[in-house]
Amino acid sequence: MKRHFALAGVCLCAGAALAAGPVSKGATDTPAEITDLMRLWAGVHDSAVQVILDDHSPQAAAADVARLRTVIEPVELPWLGPTVLYEEETLHDVPGAPRRQVLLRLSIDSQLRPQRIRVRQYTFKDPGQWRGFFADTQAQQALRRTDIDTLPGCDLLLRRDGDQFHGGTLGRGCVWPSADPQRYVDESLQVGAGVYWFRTRLFRFEDDALVQESAGYDWPALHLAQLYSCQIRWSASGQPADLSPLLSVDVADHGGQADFSLPDGRPFRLILHSDDWPFDASNQALILILQDLSPGGASVRSWTPSVARQVSASMKVMDARCGPSAAPANLSPASMSY
Repeated sequence: MKRHFALAGVCLCAGAALAAGPVSKGATDTPAEITDLMRLWAGVHDSAVQVILDDHSPQAAAADVARLRTVIEPVELPWLGPTVLYEEETLHDVPGAPRRQVLLRLSIDSQLRPQRIRVRQYTFKDPGQWRGFFADTQAQQALRRTDIDTLPGCDLLLRRDGDQFHGGTLGRGCVWPSADPQRYVDESLQVGAGVYWFRTRLFRFEDDALVQESAGYDWPALHLAQLYSCQIRWSASGQPADLSPLLSVDVADHGGQADFSLPDGRPFRLILHSDDWPFDASNQALILILQDLSPGGASVRSWTPSVARQVSASMKVMDARCGPSAAPANLSPASMSY
């Protein structure tokens, strides 16, 4: 498991027994929902991945955002199922070294109400042997059942919502590590036209405590970003009544960030997201994150509906408020003052 970005992709399922039987080939027509999902999911996705929480390494959440390139393409594996995708994920700066390779078998689960698309995930026992699998027809013909593993508990259950599909794993069945389960994975995914968002959370079995969380979202299209001005205040006494202006920073709302230090020397980072962040596609929001970069430092997140045009977050000794640098006509400049 790689530090900082281990949970960036969907599913941690190597080392488990292969599930019984593929989807029956008796169905001659692919359901429309599966056809639509495959069309939206397939292609090359340019994503940003950020670790939000890591109890093993508090500094991980303060690390720079990683850029991922994910290729998803249909492959012909009739013995596995009639509708199978291959996913290969690499770090943008290391294109020749895939960090994740998985087969995705799609089928309709009619036993669920409402019915959903079940995505069974298969990992390769020897990933390096199958690099570039989507473009290698000889490799597709050579692949055998004994070359792959799966864990049914890591199935994704997706349902249509308008022109998008979303869902994730259910319960505590997606365990990690599979040989000695101490934690379980909660995975969520949203796929649509121009939308490829995912979030992975790792929980302890003993107390269901969240110990690691990461989120992936579309790499920011900066020409769509808006510049925000963030006013930062600081209190030497730690009392809210003593907060006074410290500095102002400008950041873009598509993952823009600014590093600064408080007068007591502690380093901080401010990050601002809007519709680039996998928050809630049906309810666009501004998300403000404040991170204390000192050892053992805390992080806080705050959100507000994007129509509010402003968002604020506070910690014990400081707070920040962000609003558009170029205020719209219906937002008075006075409304940005404390």
